[in-house]
Amino acid sequence: MGALPGRNRATKIGIHLPQIGAGTEQIASAARRAEAAGYDSIWVSDHLLVPESGGRLPPLEIMEPVTTLAYVAALTSRIKIATSVIVVPYRNAIHLAKELATLDRLSSGRVVAGVASGWLEAEFRALGVSFEQRGAYTDEAIALMRATWSSPVPEFHGKFFDLSAMRFGPRPAAGTIPIWVGGISKRAVRRAVELGDGWHGTRMNPDQVAERIGWIRELAARRGRSLDGFRISHRVYVGFASKWTDTGGYVEGILAPPAELADYLNRFAGIGVDEILISPIGGESLDKFLDRFDAAVRPHLA
Repeated sequence: MGALPGRNRATKIGIHLPQIGAGTEQIASAARRAEAAGYDSIWVSDHLLVPESGGRLPPLEIMEPVTTLAYVAALTSRIKIATSVIVVPYRNAIHLAKELATLDRLSSGRVVAGVASGWLEAEFRALGVSFEQRGAYTDEAIALMRATWSSPVPEFHGKFFDLSAMRFGPRPAAGTIPIWVGGISKRAVRRAVELGDGWHGTRMNPDQVAERIGWIRELAARRGRSLDGFRISHRVYVGFASKWTDTGGYVEGILAPPAELADYLNRFAGIGVDEILISPIGGESLDKFLDRFDAAVRPHLA
């Protein structure tokens, strides 16, 4: 009951949109190209603020995720649209539930909500949000969003929200939205098993991901939770180079020749990852990256 189902299908491949420092036409072109090329999903990230200096992240400017996905939803018709990941405590959970449900209706049921509790303390402080209660808030927010999506007049009583006799709508196209819980800690993995429809990892090598999959199996077995339909996804930062290079730093990326990249990505498939999110790095344009990736890497993926 607690074991992940065996993989009997090809690993799905998603691509991260050029959400940082790109113009609207670049984002539109990337979304259209990903759908036309048969990618399974397009993704965006989430930070509202970042430190100007001295932080783990560079002082980047990143487009707001739900708004960006609404834009590309209008330009596409089949490809899934997803977040990697929305930092739940930055937002009122009812407002977030409304945004995601509206986006799901506008996109005809294509949304996957990657969510997490966040880690950048300076961002929490600047937003006036409790860093210390981020885990508890995220847990409750997930439960509250599910309640609002499943009933036109949801009943919910928690620590942060008390809701009754209020109408919520629109609700998602299928009555719910898949929630893939992000994070690499044991607490995040436990949240995924207890509250999520999947787990979304990031910036780890296959051995580290395999360890988390082991945690998922153990926790599910302990709680008697079936993992049928539970999705394992992982975000990797990759680019091209003449020889294998570990970038280190925040992204923990890999630069390598195409054949080595294909072998590396296939290791994730071999341990049971259902979907890989590709975040291109290395300095070349997304179009040039995709030209090379589609020609020399994707044909060799399991």
